[in-house]
Amino acid sequence: MEVSTIYATRDITRSALPQAIADIIAKLKISFKPAFRRPFVHQKRHHEHVNWRENVLIDLVRKVREKDDVDYDEVSAAINKISKQNYEKMMSIIMEKLAKRDMMFRLRVTTLLFDRGVLMTFFAPMMADVYRDISKVYPDALQDLAIQTTMFETLYDVSNVTMVPTSDNVGYDDAIITWSKQKEKKRGFAVYVSELYVRELVPRETMASFITTVLDELKENLGSPKTAPKEEHVDALVRFLFAVVGKLPEIKPAIAQILKIPRTETLCLNMKSRFKLEDALK
Repeated sequence: MEVSTIYATRDITRSALPQAIADIIAKLKISFKPAFRRPFVHQKRHHEHVNWRENVLIDLVRKVREKDDVDYDEVSAAINKISKQNYEKMMSIIMEKLAKRDMMFRLRVTTLLFDRGVLMTFFAPMMADVYRDISKVYPDALQDLAIQTTMFETLYDVSNVTMVPTSDNVGYDDAIITWSKQKEKKRGFAVYVSELYVRELVPRETMASFITTVLDELKENLGSPKTAPKEEHVDALVRFLFAVVGKLPEIKPAIAQILKIPRTETLCLNMKSRFKLEDALK
């Protein structure tokens, strides 16, 4: 119908509205009270919902290997024994325990999965599978994961770069142990997050944010005056890229562009790190 035709109907005499319909409309006006839900109320509740995880995660990571709960001990044993051959059997034990406990117990279990996935890279694919299957039954577990990934540096004390002194320094042995542990934790985190990503447990925007941050920091620090802390920081960024490139081959062009930068302009990219970037392109 054309607009002109619609406007022409304005002057047509209309029939009176039937009383029965008028009565229905009158009742609707009295009983129907639309409620306006302010967005900030939802956001506040979501923030409070997230905070309880933040408040307990540090303690849960610290207690991840403690044996103080029979159900948790059985879940831990099942996770330690799980393999491709007995996956269904071990998962049934885990899901049975989760079904009879609360969300705090579930968070403790997902924290154990996160810990195993980060600290045991050979175990990362299997731990990602378990996390995926738990989240299918308990979608709220994805919120557990979101906070665990966000708090990784705090939970595993890797936010500061540990510098190794000369071998004749009295603190050399302790420093080399701390440095090695930090290095492995960061690499393990990258490997585990990439496994979670390919299973669609980590949102694409979250993974893209990780990659963008790492690439931006790498480009920013490559040309800095050469110092031991800067070299170590650059190497940590390179290790992250190396760990995830197998699952995210689309980042190879960005790595190739970095390698094209003249060496005179990449003072903090030592040969070990350069070789690792080159290997990432193979």
